[in-house]
Amino acid sequence: MYTLTGRGDYIIVRNKEGMEFILTGNLTKGGFIANPNAIQSWHKNTEITPISQLEKEQIMTAIMQQTIHSPFKILFDETFFHEKS
Repeated sequence: MYTLTGRGDYIIVRNKEGMEFILTGNLTKGGFIANPNAIQSWHKNTEITPISQLEKEQIMTAIMQQTIHSPFKILFDETFFHEKS
C-alpha cells in the first residue's frame, strides 16, 4: 500500500520505506488520470533508486486497486499501453 498525497496536477506516491516519486497527470471530476511515464525512480533525501519495468507495472496495479472503491480514482493514461504495439 502506498501513501498518496494530491497536489493539483501531481500526486506524491510514498512507499512504506519512506521513498517517493511524483506522479504527474490531470485532475478530473472524481479522479486523476496519471502519466505512467512519470514512474522512473524512487527518491529519499539524496538517494535515487531506479524503478524497473516490472516494479512500475506492480505500482500501477497497486495504485489502481487501492483507489478502485474510492470516490476519487487514480487511473493511468491508456495511450501509454498502445505505444508498444
